[in-house]
Amino acid sequence: MLCGGGLFSLHAPMDSFTPGQETLEAVLRRIRDLNEQSLFQLSQYVGYLKWQEELWQSLLDEEGADKTGFTLMWKYDLLEAFPESRQEATRAPDLMEVKIDTASCGMVQQPALWQHPPVHGSAVVEYDVRIPVEVDRLRMQFAIGIRDGAQMEEDNFCAFRVLLNGVRVWSNTKQICRWERFVTDLPNLAGQHVILQLMTDGLGNSRWNWAVWAEPQLLGYSVNG
Repeated sequence: MLCGGGLFSLHAPMDSFTPGQETLEAVLRRIRDLNEQSLFQLSQYVGYLKWQEELWQSLLDEEGADKTGFTLMWKYDLLEAFPESRQEATRAPDLMEVKIDTASCGMVQQPALWQHPPVHGSAVVEYDVRIPVEVDRLRMQFAIGIRDGAQMEEDNFCAFRVLLNGVRVWSNTKQICRWERFVTDLPNLAGQHVILQLMTDGLGNSRWNWAVWAEPQLLGYSVNG
């Protein structure tokens, strides 16, 4: 556990003591008083914080003007825009489930788009988006997961796809209950209205396809002047 022997020392030399260490010392003292259930919940939250930290650090690296020559100037959050999206099935919508809710994958909880595909065909969430004319580079970032508790095995996979104006620009299949993060380049199409579609498909076996998308965002960059 987090307070297990040897993981952290409560006796750092005074000459190397920092304000960050002082905070850590105080936190560890409080952790020692937690019961087993609270420790389990704490470990989940620590995992979430670490995931968030890595995600944002990766985004900051992408934004770094001195490294890429581009500056982030526009962001479109697909979770926030979900009420204006269109949801449908490519065939019959039997057992399809599409909504915004908290999802846990690998014991890490995230606000997410739930997109359980129907028995036959694909689930589709469609967005009509106008790309600002100032955008010089367009990217999309997101994480995909299968929610904890799903018992997918053998040849049972769920397909995740991103389509832009009807053209598939990204796809992957997933079976394991953990988050995976992706960043993909998109055609620019600055100043245009585009149709962006998120799709999931059970590939003939939709059982346990508890598909979710976390932090799906379009990112628009401009060239530094």
